[in-house]
Amino acid sequence: MKNQYLLQLMLTKGIGDAAIKKILHYAFTHQDVSLELFCKEPLQLNAVLNCKEETLLSILQNEERAKKLCGEMLEKGIAVISEIDSEYPEHLKKALNGQCPPVLFVKGNSALLSTKSVGFCGSRKVSPKGVMITGQCAEQLTDRGITVVSGYAAGTDLAAHSAALAHGGNTVFVLAEGLLKNTEKVEIRDLLTEENHVFVSQFLPAQTWNVGNAMRRNAVIIGLSSAMILVESGKTGGTFAAGEESLKRGTPLFVIDYEKPEVSAEANPYFIEKGGMPIRGKKGVPNLEKVFRAIDESGQTPPCSEQLMLDL
Repeated sequence: MKNQYLLQLMLTKGIGDAAIKKILHYAFTHQDVSLELFCKEPLQLNAVLNCKEETLLSILQNEERAKKLCGEMLEKGIAVISEIDSEYPEHLKKALNGQCPPVLFVKGNSALLSTKSVGFCGSRKVSPKGVMITGQCAEQLTDRGITVVSGYAAGTDLAAHSAALAHGGNTVFVLAEGLLKNTEKVEIRDLLTEENHVFVSQFLPAQTWNVGNAMRRNAVIIGLSSAMILVESGKTGGTFAAGEESLKRGTPLFVIDYEKPEVSAEANPYFIEKGGMPIRGKKGVPNLEKVFRAIDESGQTPPCSEQLMLDL
């Protein structure tokens, strides 16, 4: 029932992420209140928020809608983890500080959200060489027991997920839409087991994909990851934004350093210049030793001046 009341509040216009955070923490620290109380007696919310009358009325009107949504989630095996739950990944809280999503919707092995992980970002129109390098990186991470995190988009994301799963590893799919709108893509469908993956979304289960959600989703990918690998980035778009945010948040950013970058990787030199650490290799195979070191050092960024080897 707790999930139903949480959904009822989240469905209410005028109650956004910041308000949900306040409500959750208030209920957690006051034993005499609950989410059920706020939904059945919305006036009680005025102890936490300054709510307009229409907002309080909307909470009551959303009861049936929340019940229906809760039933659909139960049928599809979708669970809810709030920021005050012990299952909520601590690394995400620390990485994003007060900006972490108040609620995560998950389907699959939620324990993977708290494992050592590396995130991937890259172009949807990744070059064939980029696909190959993405796969090689994912396989090396898998060999070390490191979970691969990415955004489940076409191109780089899907190449990273697929390679990890095919190599016997684990992966986290971070969605830019609600879990009820998500489908298992043909490239990974036959590779999924109960233990090797989890789909996670910060958005209400019936939320459809949009560009704004895709940009907001970047922070969760970064927040779940001990380091980020940027495969190919143009000078604008989601990958560029993810690279910028990684640097801003101090997450170790590793960038594939092509001798002759494709158009889809034209911003890679920019990120190396800004402090991203170049990934090179021998005979075309990327060397990830600095990535492994960054993970072992609990997120401390290795010196930017050191390169990883030669001639990808």
